[in-house]
Amino acid sequence: MITLQTEFKKIKRKKIGLTMCALIGIQFAWLLWSGSHPDENERLDGWISMLYNLPLVSVIMMPTIMSVLASRLADVEHKGNTYKLLNTLRRPGTLYHAKVLCGILFILAISIAQFIFIIALGYARGYAGHPEWNYYATAFVLNFACCLSLYLLQLLLSMVFFNQMIPLVAGLGGSMLGLILMYVKMYSFLPWGGFLSAAQVSMDWNPATKVIHFYYREHSPVELCAIAAIFVWIVVFYAAGRILFTRKEV
Repeated sequence: MITLQTEFKKIKRKKIGLTMCALIGIQFAWLLWSGSHPDENERLDGWISMLYNLPLVSVIMMPTIMSVLASRLADVEHKGNTYKLLNTLRRPGTLYHAKVLCGILFILAISIAQFIFIIALGYARGYAGHPEWNYYATAFVLNFACCLSLYLLQLLLSMVFFNQMIPLVAGLGGSMLGLILMYVKMYSFLPWGGFLSAAQVSMDWNPATKVIHFYYREHSPVELCAIAAIFVWIVVFYAAGRILFTRKEV
């Protein structure tokens, strides 16, 4: 707990919260613009369409947002070259756990803000009925897990490279890859495509009537394996980061 408190003190003047608010604000503006003038049919399918749009926005933006978060949390030790010095004050690995937990708290705040926003937006637009809370709760958990896997990956890269532009470029590349994956399949075993695998909703486009039909997905065994891969990546990236960070301290 003391190490975690110290971590927040170190980033006090780095304005990470303000940076995250600015980046998430872009995502909110995107969702606000999408379907800003719903017709009657769009109001009927509004709640389910929200669960379709959110993963598509996240798969494009979240890799970059997580790279910025991880880089801002990791660059303090790089600049001060304090990895080995910290070993004289704390047990090896303690600082890594503090950085992971600090990132988790930021990700949790981001995820909560996302879902509060889309629910408030749905009611403001007059969508019919109410959200199906079981699907929304599942989407929240999977969205959080996808963000966490990307954060742990980016934290690993931020510790490996002194120049923080390298992990930031990797995050931007992940966003571009996520955009490409959207046009391939609605699932992926890559960490950057986890949002697509975790999507609760799919849609059909009728070219004759030009009507979009949204429906809740029934995941195939392969798609369920892709969802399980999200949690596998969390374990892999956490373990790799833990080993690397401990070696840098001793």
